[in-house]
Amino acid sequence: MPSLHLNADACTKCGICIANCPIRIIAPDENGLPALVSGGEARCMACGHCESLCPTNAVSVADERLSDQRCPFQEVSLAPEKLGAYLRSRRSIRSYREAPVDKKVLEGLFDVVRYAPTARNTQTVRWLLIHDTKELKRLTGIAIDWMRHVAATDAQMNAAYDFGGLVAAWENGYDPICRKAPHLAVAYGPEDSHFTGNDAIIALSYLDAAAPAFGLGTCWAGLFQAALTNWEPLRKALDLPAGCVSIYAMMLGYPEAKYHRIPKRNPLSLTWR
Repeated sequence: MPSLHLNADACTKCGICIANCPIRIIAPDENGLPALVSGGEARCMACGHCESLCPTNAVSVADERLSDQRCPFQEVSLAPEKLGAYLRSRRSIRSYREAPVDKKVLEGLFDVVRYAPTARNTQTVRWLLIHDTKELKRLTGIAIDWMRHVAATDAQMNAAYDFGGLVAAWENGYDPICRKAPHLAVAYGPEDSHFTGNDAIIALSYLDAAAPAFGLGTCWAGLFQAALTNWEPLRKALDLPAGCVSIYAMMLGYPEAKYHRIPKRNPLSLTWR
């Protein structure tokens, strides 16, 4: 259960932490110092707003689920033009170099991604990173088994997605599922959580946006995820912890080609009210 720690000597009683607590569970005590209200520990979601806002570093939150690691604070001012150029330059990568990505690089990337927002700061999103390329190829083969099954048993679905053609491509040495990406990230979480689905998609979006800064490319692995949702042998092979469900998968690796310009997109659709 979260608890609020205060360095009374450093506290200036400015009230910033009190005014900005998202669920209003901090109030001044008899000495005018910030303290959790009665029952506040049970309601605190350990979001850290209070300690982030404190100008004198007098407030901190302790909770058993929080890591001891602290990231150095930096004032970041990123011009809209630079941010816009960066995000517009992101591409869905469908051709990858064979070179694997060093685990240290990936750890640095996912250390950024863990700061993606979650509902009520539940932080239920977990990651399975298939780093072994041979293991990824094995799992992709099981996804192909599902497509082979659909092609033989469900003419309507096969006509819509041409699973027969995808299977034929695989048998001819082409990977239409994971595009021969060296790695695959699977976001998952507790299946009984109301929040995991949306939280995982937000975290995957963070991953998608952050990867180019690490020299990496990504692509949402929709076909792999479809197989994972519908094919028990693939779920068993993935072997997620009991009570957990996969939300979505994302390919990851070094792009094979370099992109030189930003392509056109549909005009902005924006309604004011």
